Amino acid sequence: MQPTPTRPRRPSTLRRYGPILAVLVIIVVVVLIVTLAGGGGSSKKDSVSAGSGPGKPPVMFTKDSNTDWGPNCDTTTGKIKLPTVYAPPCVPPFHGDNGGATAPGVTADAITVAVYIAQPDPLQQALVGGAGATTSPDQNADTAIDFGKLWAAHTETYGRKVDFVKYKATGGPTDETAAKADAIKIATDIKPFAVFGGPTQTTAFADELSARKILCLATCSVTFPDSFTQSREPYLWLFTPGSTQSASLTAEFIGKELKGGKAIHGGDAVKDKTRVFGALHYDTADGQYAQGYQTFKDQLNKYGVKLASEISFQLDLTRAPELARTAIAQLKSAGVTSVILNADPLMPKYFTQEATRQGYFPEWVIGQSLFVDTATFGRTFDQQQWVHAFGVSFNAARGDQTTQDGYNLYVWQYGKKPVSNNYQILNLDGGTLMTGVQLAGPILTPETFENGLFRAPVAGGGPTTPTLSRGHHGLWPTTDWAGIDDATVVWWDSKASGVDENGNNGTGLYQFADQGKRYRSGQFPKGETGLFDPATSVLLYKQIPPSDRPPVYPSPAQGG
Repeated sequence: MQPTPTRPRRPSTLRRYGPILAVLVIIVVVVLIVTLAGGGGSSKKDSVSAGSGPGKPPVMFTKDSNTDWGPNCDTTTGKIKLPTVYAPPCVPPFHGDNGGATAPGVTADAITVAVYIAQPDPLQQALVGGAGATTSPDQNADTAIDFGKLWAAHTETYGRKVDFVKYKATGGPTDETAAKADAIKIATDIKPFAVFGGPTQTTAFADELSARKILCLATCSVTFPDSFTQSREPYLWLFTPGSTQSASLTAEFIGKELKGGKAIHGGDAVKDKTRVFGALHYDTADGQYAQGYQTFKDQLNKYGVKLASEISFQLDLTRAPELARTAIAQLKSAGVTSVILNADPLMPKYFTQEATRQGYFPEWVIGQSLFVDTATFGRTFDQQQWVHAFGVSFNAARGDQTTQDGYNLYVWQYGKKPVSNNYQILNLDGGTLMTGVQLAGPILTPETFENGLFRAPVAGGGPTTPTLSRGHHGLWPTTDWAGIDDATVVWWDSKASGVDENGNNGTGLYQFADQGKRYRSGQFPKGETGLFDPATSVLLYKQIPPSDRPPVYPSPAQGG
């Protein structure tokens, strides 16, 4: 076993956040529908001039060019012929020397990708199985590989085949020692360029991979503080917004649309009062998320938003009723009319039940939360409280199965439904990997891969297609290694009936205000727009909105 490379000190394990992150990788949620190709940008690394030499990144499509872009290029869109708005730009077909073995896991003939097969965890199985998601690790791994092969079949690989090698985990999602050992085993035995998947309740796996210069892609990295990701550049690639980005967008919504107004969406006791904000925010025992919360407070201060009460909580289901009882009492005593909820998807059940017990009916403002804004979990909260819920969501406006990018891509390629119903998540890694590979050029390294993702143009921005970019495109003042760049506004419709994110029928769904319009930094309007107004909101798109529809191409499954 090779010695462990020296790395910056990593945050301690996320094991107390376990059930949430277990759900994050397995459960099907619409936020993941579109986060598959990565966006674009420029940085100190994307100043490299493009060209045709082996050391140059490939030129990208331009209409004013005599370049032969090959049969797989749609010269109308300038993108490869994949039916998704996140298809990468065309590059010329490759001929010549690809540089051979340019990085770990890269040879002249192949790019090796390890696919992590999670060890089943009883709590995880119960949570996600109850939500209707596929809980078979093998089925999820096979579907992820199918998507990887799909993307590889349509992108430029510079003479290399993409080989996928499965790896079965030796420990559960909270086992930091096993996670570290698994990462070392993958690095020494499989020697991959990148990894799909990983244990989601510890940073050890991602830390060890990045120390060995192996890419940890979308479902491997999940969510980390900005400092963790940045110090491990260019190896970690998130699909969610960065913590600073989500803080900025959430604070802008609160500062522009809510500050100074009456708490009109709360219960009778608060709806005629000027809003008084309080915060419930998740953290670990060692304060791992304290920095992110402070960033959120700093952003609120820019809009003059003050907090009358701030309560940090941990995910501890054994003490959840007790924690909720104390927290709600403090908020009520402080006169809070509007509770900003930065939370996991499990604790709000206890907070809302306790609020009802104490006869306290505030506005519930969804902030930087994980899956609180999904119907799957929204239905588990006390509905007397959740009827007062609204806030920011990074999800795409929802639609039925045929509006979902991953589902449509899979059926288009293979002519059948994916085995795992977690297809939206499992599509992420293949799209991220192959976009970076195509735009990196023949000399494939983690650095050229990063440069490739940074060079890709900004994509999306419609109701069902969140904006994606990486690098520097003017959307953020600093380098962007994260995914989604915009947000929408949602509110809970307790009377709406339909399917949740996993296809389960029930009552209670989120409405997307103003037809699911998305806002980038600086774009939120002043004053409320569309909250609790069914006439201007959208529940479920039955068809993809015209602005978000990808081109139609012949299906390979039908001989196209």
